[in-house]
Amino acid sequence: MKGRRTILAVLVVVGLSASAIGSDSDSLVVEFQFNTVQGLDCGTWMVEDTMIQEVPGEPLIPYYPARILLPEGTEVKDVKVKHSSPIIEKGIDIVWGQQPCTSNDTPVKVDKNEEIYSSDKEYPDELCKVVSTESFRGFKILNVILYPVQYSPKSQTVKFYETLYVHVQVKKGPKNELYRGLKCDKKTVKSMVNNPEVAETYGELGDVLPLSGTYEYIIITNDTLESTFQELADFKAFYVNGTDVYTVSWIYSNYSGSDNPEKIRNFIIDKYTNNGTKYVLLGGDVSVVPHRGFYISCGGYTDTDMAADMYYAHLDGTFNYDNDSRWGEPTDGVDWYAEVAVGRAPVETVSEAEDFVDKVITHELAYKPDVCQFHQARIAGDNDPDSTCLAEDCDDWVPLDYVKKYLFEEDQEVTKDLWEDAWDGSFDGQPQIPPLVVQHMGNNSSYPTCDPTCYEINHEDENTVDWCCSDVSSLTNTLWPWHTSPACCIGQFTYDDCLAECYVKDDCGAIACYANDNYGWYSVNDACMYSGEFCEMQFRALFNDGKEKFGELLNQSKTYMASSAASNCYYRWCFYEINLIGDPETPCLTRRSGIKITNPKDGSEVSGTVSITVDAWETITKVEFWIDKNKNEEKDEGDLDYSDTEAPFQCQWDTTDYSEAEDFTIYACSYISSASQGCETVTVTVSNFHMNTPADRSEDCIGETVSITTSTATDIDEVKFYLIWIVNDSCSSSLLCTDDEAPFQYNWNTTGYSARWYTIRVEAYSSEELRNVDQILIKLIVC
Repeated sequence: MKGRRTILAVLVVVGLSASAIGSDSDSLVVEFQFNTVQGLDCGTWMVEDTMIQEVPGEPLIPYYPARILLPEGTEVKDVKVKHSSPIIEKGIDIVWGQQPCTSNDTPVKVDKNEEIYSSDKEYPDELCKVVSTESFRGFKILNVILYPVQYSPKSQTVKFYETLYVHVQVKKGPKNELYRGLKCDKKTVKSMVNNPEVAETYGELGDVLPLSGTYEYIIITNDTLESTFQELADFKAFYVNGTDVYTVSWIYSNYSGSDNPEKIRNFIIDKYTNNGTKYVLLGGDVSVVPHRGFYISCGGYTDTDMAADMYYAHLDGTFNYDNDSRWGEPTDGVDWYAEVAVGRAPVETVSEAEDFVDKVITHELAYKPDVCQFHQARIAGDNDPDSTCLAEDCDDWVPLDYVKKYLFEEDQEVTKDLWEDAWDGSFDGQPQIPPLVVQHMGNNSSYPTCDPTCYEINHEDENTVDWCCSDVSSLTNTLWPWHTSPACCIGQFTYDDCLAECYVKDDCGAIACYANDNYGWYSVNDACMYSGEFCEMQFRALFNDGKEKFGELLNQSKTYMASSAASNCYYRWCFYEINLIGDPETPCLTRRSGIKITNPKDGSEVSGTVSITVDAWETITKVEFWIDKNKNEEKDEGDLDYSDTEAPFQCQWDTTDYSEAEDFTIYACSYISSASQGCETVTVTVSNFHMNTPADRSEDCIGETVSITTSTATDIDEVKFYLIWIVNDSCSSSLLCTDDEAPFQYNWNTTGYSARWYTIRVEAYSSEELRNVDQILIKLIVC
């Protein structure tokens, strides 16, 4: 999709009638504006931020997959599209689509459809195609495909519509059972749809669910591996709100379902709905945690048991509406948006689980390099179609300050030694820094079968170089990249073991892999269509959208392809088969510190001497404590309060020397030996100003003197004392005293005052600026 990236700013105009949402007259309008790309690309008419529709023999036409959020409690009644006056150009020869093929097929080109190309009937004959209505965390999303270009082949005339207006009529509809009303869900859906304003029609409960316990990260494993994975859950507890480990035996005994995978999915639905679960690690190979096999038939191929862990992430519906033996059929109500992020640890023994857990923890505490390694092997003779496109498309999303390395068969024979060098960072004569990611482009190694253990790193017959599970142990990289490839079958984790599993289980290798369970697909016109587009969208999700946790990265990348998958069996095939072998919560950019500040809490008020306490992972050897590091105006490095080299790590912070009623950031920075691991922060408000006497809601006799004293920080230079009372529903107040010399105090003689409740309010000022307030209630009585 190079040249088709998001440059376009989609202007959204939403109109909702003033009547109650859900009446038959209610509708919304979403406006989409499009820009063309200068020139033609491979004989297609290019529009920014669009994809190419390929039907064999028919014109290659751009389309835009739109996601329109429906108001809460509604469903679609009707969809219509209107358009601006078209821009017309003639003499445009748009080429036709070819039959998609797998990397194990012999490409065969088809001729153009003469019925279409000999006609001036506009192609396509519609500007908008309704795909489906989906749900994401209870928000209803209408998926439509927009066609900003129509082509009349005989006269070679193109009509381009700069603006399309989608009118959606809605009616009352049921609410989705998976709606939780969380602010974080609303924020996420706003980033997914073209009309985020409509999210405000959905009510919200707040930041957290009113539950007995929150478990954002859960691990599902068996009894044998439970204690090993508990160590990983304990580590993750530093960074997520609640973790837990569950065994499949317990799930099978406590949840219903037609089979064990359905019981596991129902358990995940429960945890998502009632405990705020975001990440699910399937802690074991299929012998530990079973897979769900989907049915898919496309392009002359059929898979009745395609391993699809998306079954555990996409929680709407059942994926088997007709209750037959085939899951994931087009009529089975497939859910295209994931509620939770799911990954799989490809382990079966305690030893393998220990290695996986150690690898994840070590990786999360490790430095993350700004280096990306791109690869290209040919997928057909003479490099036709050109397979360098995947590296070029993916690297378009990578920040300019990253180091980009390229290992292309077009430049040299890709040997196993060069492949090893690419993984450890020594390839290309640049500084030896291991890459953050290794992108592979090439065929599976076995034709006509599909070998899960190997792929090609060099294609030409006389110099074919296969890289297999048996080769992985020769890698020497000390930092582990994530790895992605459109190659066939290397993610087939139902095989013992596929190449993706070998990478993740090896002491070197990868920390996570995105890989196909079955054949990958490409177009004879474009080597990067279909499977390659999913790889590209992974780079987009990471570097453009900030989805750095492996499971969220996968979900986001698939979001872009949802409409295509729902309407095209080749994309559906690709969507199903890509799984994450790795931990779904692990971030691939952020270096974690291994510590968590347990006191004070973020956003709290502090006064006096504060005990700052830190919970630390067992490998942490030192913690440094800073206040407002790099922000303090008087000290360039901020205030270093203390360095503690023994657990439990803590220090005492005297807040009385800090400005009153201002926010300060506490930094706790961790070290393993002398290596800095990073910092965790909380922001608190210093609030030392308060009244010492009298006590709140105390009683005093009329005629007695009430002594009012305050405790303040050093920057307070004036305090005002007020008295407030209510008579006959009317509020009255008076200024009792202004004191500009510490200690600030006032002796209130209550003689002459009536018996009632009074509010004593004190205001602290610094250079005439109000810095803090305190008040108490006192009741005057007749003694």
